[in-house]
Amino acid sequence: MLLERRHLSLALVVLLTASAGCSGLLGSGTGTDGTGTEVAATSADANGPAPGSSGFDAGAIERGHFETLSNSSFTTSLSFQLSTVRDGQNRSVFINRTVAIDRQSDRSLAQGELVQASGDTLETTTYTADGTTAERRVLVRGEQEMTDYRSATPPYDGQVQPVNESSVIDRSLLQSLGSAINWTYAGTETADGDSVSQFKATGSNVTGFAADDAVSTNVSANGTTDSASATVLVDEDGVVRSFQYRVTTERDGRPVTVTLSLSVSQVDDTTVTEPDWLSNA
Repeated sequence: MLLERRHLSLALVVLLTASAGCSGLLGSGTGTDGTGTEVAATSADANGPAPGSSGFDAGAIERGHFETLSNSSFTTSLSFQLSTVRDGQNRSVFINRTVAIDRQSDRSLAQGELVQASGDTLETTTYTADGTTAERRVLVRGEQEMTDYRSATPPYDGQVQPVNESSVIDRSLLQSLGSAINWTYAGTETADGDSVSQFKATGSNVTGFAADDAVSTNVSANGTTDSASATVLVDEDGVVRSFQYRVTTERDGRPVTVTLSLSVSQVDDTTVTEPDWLSNA
């Protein structure tokens, strides 16, 4: 069906973008320095403490997130799921991805998993160090398992690309957080041992994320958006430690659910070691 084909294509794009040299893991726009971005800000009395001087300061968060992670070791995890119903059966596409950046040793490791609605699974591990990138791909289809090893060096003009940290700290994510969304302060929590501020948003104005593109291309006169919600956890440096997004729609009488989850952890405390398969590549 068109719906499943479109979303499977999106899933492949997200997975490949995260491992290739292109930016835009969560957003499609180009980044700016944050000084000219128009954001929706609410008063400190309404939203409570957060980076910046007044409530949810998207500009301050954008700068803090980008500048902190550009100079720190960190680990980030991404989870994307699209679920629908076809011929009376639940069908889902999953993407799970983890990226670890070790500034001290100048090493990085990305691990990704794509699970198609058919059950086929593609696992990709990419390791970059000392100017060389090695990659292992494992495709599982039914009872068959196929493993492929590759490696490349600059200028990286082939399929193998170095681990792409810019896709993780892309500023378009932070810009989209401030696009006409009424964030409500929901108190403080602890993330990875650090105190963070929690903000929540619900309703039809929770838009502007890449996950919405996965819905808007299919929801038109024949579809409706039933619910949408998002939660953000921000630390005192402006780093978005957690971003949770969920939207439920209906297309031609069939329910469609898209969930997107992103977390950042082990800031200044991430160590990357050589994978045991490196000699095969």
